[in-house]
Amino acid sequence: MAIGFLKLLSQIQLKIMTIKIQIADNVYKALMASGNRIKGSIGLVNPTEGNFNAHRNSSEKRTKRFIKLAHGRASVTEERVSLTLRIDRKETDVVPYEVIDTESCQASDFVYANC
Repeated sequence: MAIGFLKLLSQIQLKIMTIKIQIADNVYKALMASGNRIKGSIGLVNPTEGNFNAHRNSSEKRTKRFIKLAHGRASVTEERVSLTLRIDRKETDVVPYEVIDTESCQASDFVYANC
């Protein structure tokens, strides 16, 4: 049993991939100052090099009000109004322009009530 395990272990190859990541100076300074992780994404330039892009952090909580619609949602903040609609292609009984018309009217009423 032990000999079979050693034979299997000798056949396993460990592969290591090294990637060089470029980080902006202000992100690096924030990382060193806080000692905490910084959330972000890496965009690969080629298979061995990439750029780190930190996600934007917002320390202040924004008041956000939203309403759920049949095919999406509408939201209102102090800076922005948003309407998102999603219609599944399998919903054959739904006419997209009617959904846009009726749900945008509902969203409009919601926005006026919350401004």
